[in-house]
Amino acid sequence: MEKKPNFFYRLARGIIPWKGDNAGLIIRKIIFIVAFIVFLATAIPLLADILSMYKDEQVSKDISKMYQLDDTDVPEDNKDILPSFKKLLEINPDTVGYIKIDGTLVDYPVVKGTDNDYYLTHDFYKNESRSGTVMMDYRNKVTADGHSGNLVLYGHNMAVGTFFAPLNEYWRTMYDSYDEPSKSFYKEHPVIRFDTLYEQAEWKVFGFGIFNVAESRGEVYEYNQKLDFTSEDDFNDYIINIMDRSDIFTDVDLKYGDDILTLSTCCWPYEGSGDTVRLAIFARKIRKGESDSVDVEKAVGNPYVRRWQWVYDKVSGGYDWFQSTWDRRKLLSYDAEDAKRDNYSFPDKTD
Repeated sequence: MEKKPNFFYRLARGIIPWKGDNAGLIIRKIIFIVAFIVFLATAIPLLADILSMYKDEQVSKDISKMYQLDDTDVPEDNKDILPSFKKLLEINPDTVGYIKIDGTLVDYPVVKGTDNDYYLTHDFYKNESRSGTVMMDYRNKVTADGHSGNLVLYGHNMAVGTFFAPLNEYWRTMYDSYDEPSKSFYKEHPVIRFDTLYEQAEWKVFGFGIFNVAESRGEVYEYNQKLDFTSEDDFNDYIINIMDRSDIFTDVDLKYGDDILTLSTCCWPYEGSGDTVRLAIFARKIRKGESDSVDVEKAVGNPYVRRWQWVYDKVSGGYDWFQSTWDRRKLLSYDAEDAKRDNYSFPDKTD
C-alpha cells in the first residue's frame, strides 16, 4: 500500500507552484501567495499594535493602584503636595495630577512635560508607547499657590477603549436616536474627579463638542489655547464661544473666577473627516460649599451647533450657523449691559 503524503507536503503542493501544474493553476497559486504576503504585511503590524495597546493598558492598571483617591478634607490654603501622590512622583517627577471618571476606564495619573509631543508616544515610565499617557498642556501652571484658569488635558482615543476613548460616549449618546437622544453617558457621568498635586476637586461637565483642526476645512476655533482669563469679558467671551459649539446645554452655571477643565482627544465623527477633528469636554470646578449634584434631566441638545465649513458643505447639506441659542443667564458674570453691547436678548423666563 502506497504511503499517503503527510499534511505539510500536501499543503505545500496546494500552495506552491509545482512541476506538472498547468498555467492556470500556477497563476492562481502565485496570486494566492502574493495576497497572503500582503495580508501578513498588514496583519502582523496590526496585531503588534493591538498587543502593545493591551500591554499599555496593563501598565496603566498597575499605576492606578498606586494612587488612592482620598476624600479627607484638605485645607484651602494647603501648600504641601498631597501624600497620595508620593509613589507616583517617585516614578515620574513630571506628575501633576490624577483624573478619574467613575464607571469608566478613565483612571490615570496626569503628567506635564516640556512640550505637548513627548508624552504622546511615551508612557508614565517614559518608555516608548503607542498609547502615550494622559498629559497636561505644558504651558499650564500647577503650583502650591494655584493653577491656570483653564487646565487642558490630552489623551489618546485608543481602539481598545483605554485612555480618553470613553469620552467619545458623551458625544455619541447625543445622537443615538434621531427623535430622543438618550444623553445617557452624560447623565451617568456629569461629574469628573481631577486632583492636582495640592488639591482634591470635582468638576461639573457643562459642555462638550467637536472641533476642526485643519484650516483647509474651515474655521479652527482654538479651544485649547486660552489657558488663563485676563478679565471678566475675556472669560465670558470664551464660555459663550464654547457653548455656541457645544452639542449639549446643561444646567451647570458659570461665572468669572471659576476654574475650567478641558479634556481633549481625537475623534472621527464623520466619514471622510480623517484626523482633522478633536473632541473636547468642558467642566468647571465645584465651588466651595456647593453640592456635587447635577440635575441631568435639564440637559438638552443645542439646536444650532456652530460647526465649520466642511461640515456645512459635506454633512449638513449647505446649512450654516446663524444664531447663538445658549441661555446666557447660565453665565452669572454676564449682565444686561453685556447683552446690550452684544445685541443679545435674554430669553423669557419659563421657570
